[in-house]
Amino acid sequence: MDEEDTRDFQQACNQCSVINWGISDEGKFFCKSCHNVIEKTADVASEVFMQNARVNTISKGLKKRDKLDRGCEWYVCEGFQYILNQQAKALVNLGTSPLIKDEILCNIWRRYLQKSRNAYTNKPIDHSNRKRTISESSSGSSGLQTDSDLSLVRGWSSLSESDPESQDNSIQSLNDTVVSDDEATSIRSGSIDGRLYLRAACRKGLLMSMPLTLAFCYLALLWLRESITLADLLRFVSERHVPYLNTFQYFPEEMKLYGPDIHIFQVQSIPSYEEIQRKMHQLAEFLDMPRFPEITEKCFLHPNILCIKYLMEANLPESMHIWTRRLVKKMGIGEVDFLTFYPLSRRAKTIKYEVQAVAVIVVALKLLFVLDDKHEWFLSNQADEINKQNSEGLKLFQFKKWYKVMRLRLGESEKEVEEQAARHMWKCEKPLFFSIKDKSVIYKRKRMIHSLKKQFVRLNSSHQTLEKGGPSSFRFNWSEDNSERPCFHGDSLEAYEKSERITTVNVHYWVNCLKICRDKYCGHLTKPEEKHFPGSYLFVLNLFSFLLGIEFSILHQEVCQLEHILFDIPETLKRKRKYK
Repeated sequence: MDEEDTRDFQQACNQCSVINWGISDEGKFFCKSCHNVIEKTADVASEVFMQNARVNTISKGLKKRDKLDRGCEWYVCEGFQYILNQQAKALVNLGTSPLIKDEILCNIWRRYLQKSRNAYTNKPIDHSNRKRTISESSSGSSGLQTDSDLSLVRGWSSLSESDPESQDNSIQSLNDTVVSDDEATSIRSGSIDGRLYLRAACRKGLLMSMPLTLAFCYLALLWLRESITLADLLRFVSERHVPYLNTFQYFPEEMKLYGPDIHIFQVQSIPSYEEIQRKMHQLAEFLDMPRFPEITEKCFLHPNILCIKYLMEANLPESMHIWTRRLVKKMGIGEVDFLTFYPLSRRAKTIKYEVQAVAVIVVALKLLFVLDDKHEWFLSNQADEINKQNSEGLKLFQFKKWYKVMRLRLGESEKEVEEQAARHMWKCEKPLFFSIKDKSVIYKRKRMIHSLKKQFVRLNSSHQTLEKGGPSSFRFNWSEDNSERPCFHGDSLEAYEKSERITTVNVHYWVNCLKICRDKYCGHLTKPEEKHFPGSYLFVLNLFSFLLGIEFSILHQEVCQLEHILFDIPETLKRKRKYK
């Protein structure tokens, strides 16, 4: 080939005067006798040909790389570990102790890996069949790395032979996956154990999930007795101060997500309060956690302190705290043994600290104002007349005026929350696909969506970008200088405090659940329907339910439980049945 390209060049070499030219790999002429390199280069093909040749080469390289570039080997628990790490960092940024990340949550996570036989154990879960399934279904893909550079958990090995049921199921799943290469690439998972993760035969104990990550966080917060309650945690999640929705899109580039991985890490809603409470209790029992640190009167989770917070947020008089303290003491719900969580105890139960504190406030309001749509308005009219006569003195609290202010504020806040939920983008920015065949189609649709959004923004001249507000433990803030939203913190309750004895403060107090089931063998209390409740009582429950972000029924049930303790209703009903 060199002779054909150099036969037209008959100039002698300047050093050896010999005509014996060759062409190097870089396209330059050199003398074969003395190896002298000159500036002359070989003629290249036309520009059009070179462009076509280059396009073909790049296209061929991309096809080959797409087939092999599937990231590093990683397990599902490593993905959850990355999410927990990000959630812990967010909690530290919100003001919690740095111990929650490097000590508390880290130790709880290690304990879970050990109890679930994922790591730190001599008998780990079988992952050999999972590896073999993936390697056989994607034969020819030698580009997978052997070790995950992102893995912080070790101790993963093959399945012990003492679990034949798990082996049979794994072998059956292996036989089911003997398919062609096209089918294997369309249903494969980015993680090693993603395809078999949700199968009960491959997992025993408490299965890791996205809601369980919040249970981990709440368990760590409860252990440290931090000021962030479960209601605050869920609100921070909804406001995206704590990562939960679409967190997998921020995974490192080496951790590829396909098919089943999306079902594991993608969530379409925020879990409820009761769900996280239940999962936290299950997690604590699964980990055999010891007795938690004691919750004393100086801790934020004590009802006396939480009542102060919610009295301020609900714009109620500060003097009402005297009555909440009396209720807490009489019912015995402020004792250390009652508040401290002990998962291994036979009578172990999780306390809904913020719900319990709000229920105490509701009971105090019923003691002072009855909330039966009659007495509270009559007392408000009397307070209005007293305030007119004593214009310079301390103002007496008017329930009617407070009701109007809070109803307007509640309506505005509910509308803001609905608008924010309507604007929320549930889908992640990073395109996800369950099949590699659909990758190009999904990316094309994503580009079309972005193009339509840009066009819509240009056409809509009134479009305004809303700034994300900073995190806060309060939904409502009140100031005495605001005339449109008056503050009732300094109002007095002296006219309503007829006696220091709780049972004689208001003889018209009505209890939510006093009817007994008609079955003589039952004896349980029946729950009245919501439509039979007075309007004032319903408004108070709706207000505090909105502040906590919980269901109406949860708060009502907590109020019923406190009333049973306060008035000893079960004992009273026993006496009634005895004399019938």
